[in-house]
Amino acid sequence: MALITKNGDQAENAVDAPKIEFPCENYVIKVVSLDADGIHTEITNCLLCHAPEMNTTAEKSNRSSKGRFVSFSFRIVAQSEGQLAALHRDLMAIESVKMVL
Repeated sequence: MALITKNGDQAENAVDAPKIEFPCENYVIKVVSLDADGIHTEITNCLLCHAPEMNTTAEKSNRSSKGRFVSFSFRIVAQSEGQLAALHRDLMAIESVKMVL
């Protein structure tokens, strides 16, 4: 599995980095963002650019208790560490997105 630094780069020399085999079905991407207008569509479009086979009906969302934040969980077929790094970088470039796991 790709470990991604805060800048969206791959941490290539991580000591205890878990390894996954690609392609990896049902790879979970979790995105935490401010609850802004159109954020769901913007995040979904970004994910579909990197993982067009993503099943959008299998996603889950959860709002924070005060309604300021929303988290989304998506399942994709992860093809490579490069794909995951690019996806992380592009998701973090969305202004309202605060965290990508």
